[in-house]
Amino acid sequence: MGSPKFPKKKYDTPFHPWKENRIESERALIKKYGLKNHKEVWKAKTYLGRYRHQARELLAKIGGKDPQVKKESEQLLLHLTRMSILPAGSSLDDVLALETESVLSRRLQTLVFLKGFSSTTTQSRQLINHGHVAIGERKVTIPSYMVSKDEENDIGYTNRSPLNELSHPARPKTDVYKTDVTTSKIEKTDEETVKPKKEKKPEPEIKKEKEETTEPTKEQEEKTEAKEEEKNKDKANAKKETMEPAKQPENVAKEKPEEKKSPPDEKQAELKDENKETDEKKEDK
Repeated sequence: MGSPKFPKKKYDTPFHPWKENRIESERALIKKYGLKNHKEVWKAKTYLGRYRHQARELLAKIGGKDPQVKKESEQLLLHLTRMSILPAGSSLDDVLALETESVLSRRLQTLVFLKGFSSTTTQSRQLINHGHVAIGERKVTIPSYMVSKDEENDIGYTNRSPLNELSHPARPKTDVYKTDVTTSKIEKTDEETVKPKKEKKPEPEIKKEKEETTEPTKEQEEKTEAKEEEKNKDKANAKKETMEPAKQPENVAKEKPEEKKSPPDEKQAELKDENKETDEKKEDK
């Protein structure tokens, strides 16, 4: 007997840990079913591997006259049909054709999501761990719990869970309390499709309504045009007012150079007079 503190490992690890194809396929399953890590995939593989190993041994012994072989094969197939892993009337060859997804689809985590009690697989895992999910009156906190066919219809929220309220925000969007809205929409669409085409006859009334709606638009256009004209006039007046004071400094600038030009003319006249006097003196001499 082993130590209860260190229980025996319940899964078989792969022979080679670093194979790319295997790792990619396991990651796809983890993402699809909201699993925690690769160990949960290995647990599902070992769970299925035991049944496949048993089926191989029974197929090898089926040719004999031992009645125990027939009994064990019937028990194996009955157990798998109760767990809803195989359909009714299947054989041992169908057991060998099973895949890991057939086991992962029977976990409580995936069924809570498929039943509509959560919006994602990760949320369903959270609800189970926090004790919001029950099978019948029994609370289950194990996401990897294998649900049988009889227990599938008994999945729901616990009695003390606040998620029993229809207006709780954690409930999924596609919930029961929103079906009335969807059904009303569906009924309206059905009525529209069932109605005959006689409703299309009152076309002139629709045209009159359209003409009536177009008349006020013309008045609005006239008003907008009048407003634009007023704005343009205001802009033109503003430009004129700004241009008039700008002409004054030009006149001032013209007057100033005239006043400045006068002194040099006087100086030139004085110089001319002095030159004449000097010329006259020279002639006298």
